[in-house]
Amino acid sequence: RANMFKTGMKDAPCADPAFCCVSCICPCCVNCYLRHEALDGNLDNYTCCQGYYDCMCFKAGSIGDQGNPCCLCLEGTFCESCAVSSTRMYIMDKYDISSDPCDRRIIRFNNCMQLLACICTILAIIDPSFRDCAELIRFIANIVYAITAACMNTQVHYEIGERKKDGTDAPAAGFAGGGASYNAAPKADDMGRPPQDPTVVAVPAPQQRTFPVVIPDGVFAGTQLQVQAPTGQLMMFSVPPGATPGQQVLVPY
Repeated sequence: RANMFKTGMKDAPCADPAFCCVSCICPCCVNCYLRHEALDGNLDNYTCCQGYYDCMCFKAGSIGDQGNPCCLCLEGTFCESCAVSSTRMYIMDKYDISSDPCDRRIIRFNNCMQLLACICTILAIIDPSFRDCAELIRFIANIVYAITAACMNTQVHYEIGERKKDGTDAPAAGFAGGGASYNAAPKADDMGRPPQDPTVVAVPAPQQRTFPVVIPDGVFAGTQLQVQAPTGQLMMFSVPPGATPGQQVLVPY
């Protein structure tokens, strides 16, 4: 990607300490506020998680969530982690931003802690002697999540604010409007062109030259991957919404 966040997650609390504290105290309200800001105040463009968590049985924008502020409040309150990640991915797509390696390590550490807490809770159900350990791990995991979410929200808030200040808040070329808009791009019936092979997901980009990359296991939409272009150059690209492990995507270079 062409750009980087103006501040990393680890530096975000120092860049905007007041907002970070508010995000820790009232994450639900911050989730709703940030999505509103990311959409430039136009809730008509809102869909559940902006389409980044669509699956076979669920498609954002088809369940009465389009432009619905009540759905936004429900998402920000009851799907808190999805709301945080969706807003961040939306901003990354909107401004063609790549996160730095430290951001990804922080997010992976949080994910590992949540998985460890889940495993310990299951063990505690099977063997009551694990209950104290499970409670401790769950407590630590909750703290790690709260800090990680606050850092992500603060990073996004700082990015939006700085771009408004310096006048660079125009969407990047090829921005489709989030996961839902990407998945709802016109097909053959709309544009008169043959539909794409369903096993291939093309990455929207102005460049003409592309090369195929197979999405590895355990990698999902929004993940940053390092790949080698046919020229031998190492580059980073973001897995597009709708891509799943085993699919082939076309990466511009």
